[in-house]
Amino acid sequence: MCLLNYNRKEKKYKHLTYAERTMIETWYNKDHKTKKEIAELLHKSERTIRREIKRGIVIIRGYEWEEKEEYSAMVAQEKYDYNKTGKGPEMKLDKDIKLVEHIEKEIVEEHKSPEVISKELRNNGFEIEVCGKTIRNAIKEGNLFTKVKAGKIIYKKEKKSKNDEKRVSKQVPAEKSIDHRPKEANERKEYGHWEGDLVVGKQGTKTVLFTLTERVTRQEIIMKLPNKKTDTIAKAIDKLERKYKGKFYKIFKTITFDNGVEFMGYKAIEKSCRKKGNRTEIYYAHPYCSGERGTNENNNRMIRRWIPKGTDIGKIKESSIKEIEDWMNDYPRAMFDYKSSNMILSSI
Repeated sequence: MCLLNYNRKEKKYKHLTYAERTMIETWYNKDHKTKKEIAELLHKSERTIRREIKRGIVIIRGYEWEEKEEYSAMVAQEKYDYNKTGKGPEMKLDKDIKLVEHIEKEIVEEHKSPEVISKELRNNGFEIEVCGKTIRNAIKEGNLFTKVKAGKIIYKKEKKSKNDEKRVSKQVPAEKSIDHRPKEANERKEYGHWEGDLVVGKQGTKTVLFTLTERVTRQEIIMKLPNKKTDTIAKAIDKLERKYKGKFYKIFKTITFDNGVEFMGYKAIEKSCRKKGNRTEIYYAHPYCSGERGTNENNNRMIRRWIPKGTDIGKIKESSIKEIEDWMNDYPRAMFDYKSSNMILSSI
């Protein structure tokens, strides 16, 4: 699948060698160079050098029993070797070049997660079994993969406590708060309840992506909009209503947004363009509670695999956006035992 190609320069990471540790010992103890200076000399990050010196610090006592701290290359190397033994047996990945190349291609070109790649290995002709965590660890190590770095793959965000105090927006009428959303929507027991948001582009540009995610199936709809005004969003919903006609009212029972000003005109968004009255019900999450729209947030992160922050969305073709939408709806999801949203939708 060929969509957008964004090349970024990335630093290669390698572990410090014993020879480099002896150089650090000389520069730090005798030449009294700063950590920043040592980092520049070794072409390493200052954070790496700070961590390394902390690892190798020993207390030296003088003739008069005065104490001072010095860095010992030998102590640091011994600690490094000891920690390395705790990593377990050598990974299967480093003995299979074709497998490494396959994983790199799946991540870089197809934007798949390590877990999905792991699940599909046998289908792609590999007899070996490698779990997603092993792939992630190999990427973090930085020695095996040359085209993939930890920042290129998606990591799960830690869940926030549900017991946190919820703030109430003064802009949102009480009856439109998520607190009043139907039980069927909250418990994901019924198809037709959506979460919505905007994916913004390069600073200074107006074009955005309007995204809708269905809570049960994780089905995704992506629409390119010229701006993020309320009437533009309402017109996008008009387009969907005309497309689905009478089915719209069963497909879009509720939509939950955040508290952005672009979504505050709920009456215009709810009002039907085909009949009298409303076409859907709009609800709003509590301020600073993005987890209440976590389904949509996660899907937006998947979009970012193809469209990184800082991209001018106005320059992206509609056909490319449709390809991303199709890719997401056909993407194998661990929560569905690696079935796609389309597969789940077809079973409803």
